[in-house]
Amino acid sequence: MKPAQFGISLFVLATLAACGDASTPGSGDASPAGSAASTLADPSDILAALPPEAQPYGLDVYTAKCVGCHGDLGQGIDKNPALRGLTPTAMQQKLLDYRSGKTLGAQSAVMAQAVTGLSDAEIAAVSIYAGE
Repeated sequence: MKPAQFGISLFVLATLAACGDASTPGSGDASPAGSAASTLADPSDILAALPPEAQPYGLDVYTAKCVGCHGDLGQGIDKNPALRGLTPTAMQQKLLDYRSGKTLGAQSAVMAQAVTGLSDAEIAAVSIYAGE
């Protein structure tokens, strides 16, 4: 191989290495946050798996369970936090955590009571409705 061709080959190889992903294909993200997020089904996928007549409406769930503390627009009332800024997936994860009994703040007991009895589909629907 001629020196000029060798130099060009090294330059191209270095450029491709700099632009490429440092992980090997299929290795995925090894961080805990990445693996937790990938194991949680997207709220839309949960609803899409149900027949249309069995899909709950997020507005109905929000009106029944959330509006009293978080307001009509999710702005929060009194010491209850606003819901704006949470993605549907993040909201779904929080609601599932509350339903499983995790303590996530001062209002954990109230939230656990509010989500008790909600199905995964209802949690997905309200997460889509109230999320960003």
